[in-house]
Amino acid sequence: MIHTPVILRRRISHEVPVSRARWVAAIAATRALAVVGVIVMTASLGFAASAQAHASSFADVSPSEPAHVAVEYLSGAKVVAGYPDGTFHPGAALSRGQAAKMLVRQRGLATDSGTRRFADVDASYSPYVETAADKGWITGYSDGTLRPYVGLQRQHMAVIMVRSLGWAEAAEALTGSQVAAQIDPFSDAAGIAVEARPYVALALARGLFQGGADGLLSPGTSITRGQFSLVAYRAELRDLAVIGAIRVGADYPDMTRVVFDLSAAPGAVTSRMSGSSVLVIDVAKAVAAGGGADASVGSPEVQRAATRQLSYRPQAARITLTLDRFSRFEVSTLPPSDGKGDRIVVDVFKRTDGPPGGGPPLIALDAGHGGSDTGAIGVTGVKEKDINLAITLEVDKILREKGLRTMLTRSDDSYPTLQERTDLANQAQANIFVSVHNNAAGDPASDGTETFYWGTDAEYSVEGKRLAEAIQRNLIASLGSDDRGARTHWKNLHVLAASNMTAVLTEVGFLTNAEEEAKLKDPAYQKKAAAAVARGILEYLGWSPSTAPAGG
Repeated sequence: MIHTPVILRRRISHEVPVSRARWVAAIAATRALAVVGVIVMTASLGFAASAQAHASSFADVSPSEPAHVAVEYLSGAKVVAGYPDGTFHPGAALSRGQAAKMLVRQRGLATDSGTRRFADVDASYSPYVETAADKGWITGYSDGTLRPYVGLQRQHMAVIMVRSLGWAEAAEALTGSQVAAQIDPFSDAAGIAVEARPYVALALARGLFQGGADGLLSPGTSITRGQFSLVAYRAELRDLAVIGAIRVGADYPDMTRVVFDLSAAPGAVTSRMSGSSVLVIDVAKAVAAGGGADASVGSPEVQRAATRQLSYRPQAARITLTLDRFSRFEVSTLPPSDGKGDRIVVDVFKRTDGPPGGGPPLIALDAGHGGSDTGAIGVTGVKEKDINLAITLEVDKILREKGLRTMLTRSDDSYPTLQERTDLANQAQANIFVSVHNNAAGDPASDGTETFYWGTDAEYSVEGKRLAEAIQRNLIASLGSDDRGARTHWKNLHVLAASNMTAVLTEVGFLTNAEEEAKLKDPAYQKKAAAAVARGILEYLGWSPSTAPAGG
């Protein structure tokens, strides 16, 4: 059903389509793109120059401060806060009450506002202190006090941090030799309390704690607010993928490759186009190292690449690439291999504006609707968006097997805008735009197939009419449905009016007709419809695998 649908989400995969044939039919009003070949993994990858994405939120925490990044991150996550005068006091001692409050916030726990086991804890800290005590992170003194405003010793910070992370059992399981191996290199290790020694050892082993440049651990001194931020930040990063270096390879013959190195496997990775020139990649369970980076790429395909923290709870990072002249892109997630760790790889392919006949055509395939826009709803509740996508993916497969190049405006249940769909096709200079839909009507008896092209009876796209007639003819021959014709729609139907190339929109059948809905739900019928659409495209182009040279 024609309805305002929507970007351009590209498939996330490891495959790079290989063009095997050449376009031999010169089609008026279209422009050919050069062949996109196989990626050859020999091009070097250099590091892009990057910089901090932001200054400090606090007047007394400069970007050169060791704890700057940690304070900024934890402030964004609402784990730590500054003072009313805009300062943070990174060198001030962290009190026991502050430590309890910050750790409870970091773990996202609901606070206990009922219990009052410590007589000296006031209302500002009591809910956090009681929650931490309930969890077994902290204990009071023998006199029943907690002393919330007393500075927290570094060794005690190790104890409550390890407990808050659920590592207490692992700490207690350390052997004496394992503990000694971690703490003995510090000349003041004898000052660590016996009960704190395994906790300090585990905090050192797992990278939460580090000694000073003087070789001292200073276990009995108060930990500062800045030092706490560093420890808490390191703890947070252990379970997340940190997006670190941005590496760029611009000497591939057919593309620019941008690689984002990760400290661990990420959560879900999704990509979409924002407008016609910004590729947005959202990465779940991830952190942008240093708060974010901005790198100049400067290739014909990619101008800049940047990372930033998208959200703190849940933790997610965003990658953006500012694109210039490109034909398509592929986003892949790669596991550790060849001496490299986890990575997100973005390949942005070149665009060449050669004359028609210089390479196989590029076909933009648009599955109507998607995401929150279901399109028509069938008699039994089937959603148009799902039928459209199933048919479109099959058309894509057939055309690629025939040696053509394709781009999909969506390859999953995403929701691109109409403008974004046509923007990507126009930017890539696709030769044909084909939008796949299914129909609906108030009359349940309405049925049949129709295909639209731009214009009115008086003014219309000649090439659009030719393509629409080819697709319509093949659909009717294959499906045996009622022929509603290839015809113009209202002149300003967006995907037809805003496409710079030959464009059509086909309505395969009526979901509001019980008989046709039953057919459209059948995968075999969907494949039959897809094959007919593909034959119409091939017929319009005059394209046949026999026209392709051997090999490739």
